[in-house]
Amino acid sequence: MILRSAKKWAKTTTAIAGDDLISELPDVLIQHILSNLPTEDVVRTCILSKRWENIWYSVPTLFFSKAITDDIENFYYFVDNCLKQRKNFMIDSGIKDLISFKLYFNDYFRRRKARLVDKWLAFVVENKVKKIHLKIYKDRNTNSSVYQLPPRILDSARYLTVLKLNGVELDTNSYSFSFPFLKTLSLVYIEHSKASKVDLVYKFLLGSPSLEKLQLHIYKFLSMNDQPRLQSLSLKFLEFKGIRNEITFQVEAKNVESLVLSCLQFDEIDFSACKKVRNLRLGYHNYVRPSNKLEYFISNFPLLENLTLHFQYAYFEHIRISNKHLQSLVVETDEYVFHYGKGMINTKIITIESAPKLEYFRYEGYIDFSILFESSNSLNGEIVILDKQDYFDTKWFTNMRDFLLNLKCSWNIVTLQVCTSEALIWPENLKNECPYPLLNWKHLRVITDCKPEKDCSFLVRRQSIFGIVF
Repeated sequence: MILRSAKKWAKTTTAIAGDDLISELPDVLIQHILSNLPTEDVVRTCILSKRWENIWYSVPTLFFSKAITDDIENFYYFVDNCLKQRKNFMIDSGIKDLISFKLYFNDYFRRRKARLVDKWLAFVVENKVKKIHLKIYKDRNTNSSVYQLPPRILDSARYLTVLKLNGVELDTNSYSFSFPFLKTLSLVYIEHSKASKVDLVYKFLLGSPSLEKLQLHIYKFLSMNDQPRLQSLSLKFLEFKGIRNEITFQVEAKNVESLVLSCLQFDEIDFSACKKVRNLRLGYHNYVRPSNKLEYFISNFPLLENLTLHFQYAYFEHIRISNKHLQSLVVETDEYVFHYGKGMINTKIITIESAPKLEYFRYEGYIDFSILFESSNSLNGEIVILDKQDYFDTKWFTNMRDFLLNLKCSWNIVTLQVCTSEALIWPENLKNECPYPLLNWKHLRVITDCKPEKDCSFLVRRQSIFGIVF
């Protein structure tokens, strides 16, 4: 079936394109193009012509992804057969140029096949692979990891520059954790074995002197007798999402420049040593404590230049932002944002009190927010309104007017995006209540989801858009 489909595809492509221009490219360039495709698609190219027959053997990446609809036994057979052929080619040609190995199980992993996965990983590690991304879903019944990475494999992977593990179990007592060239480490849904006595993140940091990027998602730190510290002089990017820890711990990564935090209590992790952070993204969720905690947390980064705040089911009243180096501010909100301890309210307020270097502002969310500027900076801005309604009534336009009027500062160029042009056409019955012009946006770009002919009529009537002058 695969062979027949590939031949049909080749015939159709030749008929459309005439000459085979791709085959005129040098092997190195073809290999680079194919390295971005799943191995299943790369293998199919072997039947295109005599020249293409062996090209797939020298593609430096291997990418196997088991889709939900794939037959599990056929998937195991295909991966095993591909790696056997690749191994034979390496032996015969002496070419060992394997750079990346990705293996994704997107639904169900059979524990009894673990030895087969061990063999595949051993093969790529023996050939000094630089990047490994292993993704295995947890057991549906027990919600626990079903695959434990063997020590002999991880201990042999000294040449790794990128390691991404998802849904596996690790035993910190069994590994040497020596990765002198490792630059990127991503751990998602990782579990410690029952025998583990030391947290694996600490072990990784101790054995990875070149590590620059660390991502931890849905991770629980092991309890330790001493106050834990994450120490690294090489880290530049740090991302924590859904971190669980029983006690406060300290991050001593003095050279971190980018920090992404979400689904955690900001005051339970001490980042006071990270004074070089310039890029900060915070996910502000329902179990995060009141706004003064957030304000204090942001103030700990004196060199901060780019700040993104994402609110999801968040509890707060009023957040004030002040930073003398801040250049870019992005605010993102979901539909449901709550008042702390009192249920849902209509308005949430963010005030930019002092940001003398602020140059860019973006808001993406709903109009029940109030953004207040106490600074007179000249800004470029993007406003994306997510509200979608079948009918725009007086209440809608009143709320929209109040939202826009709060954006009082000097604007250079503003992009305003709404679901439809009708969301911006000022109704006749409200013109007398609040005569325009209301805003002085001289350079305004409007984006809507309307068809082009509707957009044209919208621009003709532009003088009535909330009195905006442009």
